Amino acid sequence: KWADPNLALYTKKELPNLFNFANNYTLMANFYADGEVTAQAHQWTTGANISDFVERTWQEYYSGRGLADNPGWTEALTFGYATGWGGIPNGVDNPFAIYENLSKLGKWSNPWISYPYKLYLFNNLLKHHISFEDFGEFVSRDRWGNIPKAMKPHIAYSFPGWNRFILDTYRAKAAIKWFKAHNMPRFSYIWLPDDHTAGLHPCYYTPQYYVANNDYATAKLIEYLSHTPYWKHMAIFITEDDAQSGADHIDAHRTFAVVVSPWVKPGYISTKHYSQISIVKTIEEILGIPPMSIFDQTTPIISDIWTDKPNFSPVKAIKPDVKMAFNKGYCNNYTLLRREAGLKGKYVNKEWLKKHMKKSQKDSSYVPSPKNLYTPTSLLKVSGFEQFKQTAIATKGYEGYKKMLSYIKSLANKEHKSIWAFISN
Repeated sequence: KWADPNLALYTKKELPNLFNFANNYTLMANFYADGEVTAQAHQWTTGANISDFVERTWQEYYSGRGLADNPGWTEALTFGYATGWGGIPNGVDNPFAIYENLSKLGKWSNPWISYPYKLYLFNNLLKHHISFEDFGEFVSRDRWGNIPKAMKPHIAYSFPGWNRFILDTYRAKAAIKWFKAHNMPRFSYIWLPDDHTAGLHPCYYTPQYYVANNDYATAKLIEYLSHTPYWKHMAIFITEDDAQSGADHIDAHRTFAVVVSPWVKPGYISTKHYSQISIVKTIEEILGIPPMSIFDQTTPIISDIWTDKPNFSPVKAIKPDVKMAFNKGYCNNYTLLRREAGLKGKYVNKEWLKKHMKKSQKDSSYVPSPKNLYTPTSLLKVSGFEQFKQTAIATKGYEGYKKMLSYIKSLANKEHKSIWAFISN
């Protein structure tokens, strides 16, 4: 009932650790995303609410026609923001820009109007004096584009934000380094984006490698945390910000969630109906802070997964048997430079170029030509079906994709529903 192998894009080969967590800790089988796309989802997962502004404008942004800047977070106000380099002026692909005041960034959007009424979990924690650290998630700004001074000590500035060439294994190392140098906060929010993949976009890592890297990075983080004294008092909630444009035989909004902790029932499959707000509510209850909206106020906490017989054994990370590989296609010099920089956790800016470009290349422009400013697969801000199609072709081949699509159509016909009930946005 809860699984359909006909729709599986990845296996234990790419996901040995998530399979291990699902088998040995608690899997949420009846778990759902509260939104359709990333712009909504980051508000649901951190604010238990969504603003009217985001609900009205995300469709324009995801159309990829340049009609609106991103409705949920800060980004450069320049043509081509839906490309792999983020539309950042002069091609400066800065994954740390989300931590800067807008006065330092120049012509960037200030999304303060898009925030939920009571802002985010971080603001709630700050207000109630709960120690926390944010690794990679967006934080609120004021009307002038400034991040509150009180919030800044809780941001891990060494942790890279969005950059498709900085791998999650690097992010995991950055987070572990931070934990080793600081006191353990009561709450940590860690964002690992590699399983978003880059579809079939040339020169990017293959979906299989991105997913495997994300799996390993997640496990390495948990392995480290499970060897600390705090493991005896820890619960780790692992989920996605949305349904990742996959297909599901129950509902397009159903997504992945697993809880890793000494205090969860081993090998337990929870079939109670939960969603992202359920995780937020449970975290609020654990930390003793009030709800932020009517949604987390009224949703039940996750209650059926816990045990009074804890298992304090540490976690051992499993390295996936997936070799580093790249999508086929033409690679321009700029993309290759981004890839080279990303392997070391760096990004391409003028200073980096001066150090790494050959002398014969230093006078050439490193900004992509206008014809390359929009490629629909680089950030995958496209319809869920397009992302699903590319990922399915990458993992199953074209014939495998057609077979999967045919199977989804048969499900839709059987239940008298549209195929969009099974393929997420």
